[in-house]
Amino acid sequence: MEFKSKEYYEQIAKELCFQTRAFIGGMFVEASQGKTFDTINPATGEKITNVSGCGKEDVLNAEKEARKAFEDGCWVKKSPAEKKEILFRLSELIMEHQEELAVMESVDSGKPIRDTLTGDIPDTALTFRWHAEAIDKLEDAITAGDGEHLSLVVREPLGVVGAVLPWNFPLQMAAWKLAPILASGNSCVVKPAKLTSLTLLKLAELAKEAGLPDGVLNVVPGDGSVIGEALGMHPELEALTFTGSTEVGKKLLAMSGKTNAKRILLEMGGKNPCIIMPDVKDLDHAAEEAVNAVFWNMGENCTSNSRLLVHKDIKEKVVEKTKALRTGNPLDPDNHLGAIVEKKHMNTILNYIQKGKEEGGKLLCGGGPILEETGGNFIAPTVFDGVTPEMTIAKEEIFGPVLAIIEFQTEEEALRIANDTEYGLQASLFTDDLSTAHRMSRALRAGTVSVNCYSEGDIGTPFGGFRQSGFFSRDKSLQANKQYTELKTIWIQL
Repeated sequence: MEFKSKEYYEQIAKELCFQTRAFIGGMFVEASQGKTFDTINPATGEKITNVSGCGKEDVLNAEKEARKAFEDGCWVKKSPAEKKEILFRLSELIMEHQEELAVMESVDSGKPIRDTLTGDIPDTALTFRWHAEAIDKLEDAITAGDGEHLSLVVREPLGVVGAVLPWNFPLQMAAWKLAPILASGNSCVVKPAKLTSLTLLKLAELAKEAGLPDGVLNVVPGDGSVIGEALGMHPELEALTFTGSTEVGKKLLAMSGKTNAKRILLEMGGKNPCIIMPDVKDLDHAAEEAVNAVFWNMGENCTSNSRLLVHKDIKEKVVEKTKALRTGNPLDPDNHLGAIVEKKHMNTILNYIQKGKEEGGKLLCGGGPILEETGGNFIAPTVFDGVTPEMTIAKEEIFGPVLAIIEFQTEEEALRIANDTEYGLQASLFTDDLSTAHRMSRALRAGTVSVNCYSEGDIGTPFGGFRQSGFFSRDKSLQANKQYTELKTIWIQL
């Protein structure tokens, strides 16, 4: 894609019009208590706008509207063709507003415009289009009978589904949840991350324009602890889907047990390894992929390969490619990395960097804040060498631009180090040997293993984690559609 100038995108940013109120029952409304919160541009530290701060009462109202829409059948009873037409139109509208949404996402989250334009927004549109196309591709079944009975196995929508979204890929993660929820015939109540609410509210506006019936989609921005608890403890929600930290995911799971045992679908953290085996000849490619794997989206990514396991010395190539990354104004398409989402999280990352130094890690590049004169939250891409598996930066999810290089001697040791984590979301493996690729990819305890590249797969592949990275959740693919349905057996006496 050919990018336009920084000045062009900055002009779009100046002309942005934001939806800032909750979206309940097909209307934008103020929070019931009249509360608002500031949303901040992480690249400048400046206020963007005020957003409605919803509370428990708003969640209850949103669920009532979603329930009414579901029981009235205004969405669930539409034919597959009618549902597809509306979701196709939503996908088209997203692309018609591509530049506006990309700039809005960049300003609100600190993400580089080169990523939001080429990744986040097109992928959001693709996700709605793909799941819409799948609506009439999921088949029910007739099982073998005894001749006197007819047995049908059918799928039905759950009802009202809650969704709690992360701040690192605001619109794309919304699509990963909402597209299969809606395609399966459900209504929903969605909580965007407080730090990055703006594009989801714009999406609600586009969904209404596309013809989605009132009440089917409801958006309640506000504090995670307040709205998350209101959704988790709601006695009537059929399901709650979540992407975020393992700590919060466990709390939502406990809330389900205390209330109505609603279905909980969790996609949580990761401490993902990238293994480069000694047989790799194209070290330049491996190093480039490894650097992208850890620093993409400033490392604010649950599949960030923040542990690099190496046998031979490619450290110079890694450092060289890391130093070539440009960090700065997210609206400048020449910059590879943008701003950290908020000052609090930036300080958390800096504390991990300090811990890495204190525990004996050798700093090869980066290691601190940069561009402080901008007022923004920028950290230089940071690489540590000499890291051992027991160090904090090798064990805990940092969610920032920090790479820990760990050496290994044998395949068995590499696998032991890679699997020595409470997580299991993604792993990358580089090898020139097909047998090694098969053997090690099966041995790695991760929901996705990419070989000779860094990837999360495409829209047709399930995405989710093992261990404390996930709980019965798979985004993308037909598995996502299925998890928002119930199986029903119908047994008919002939």
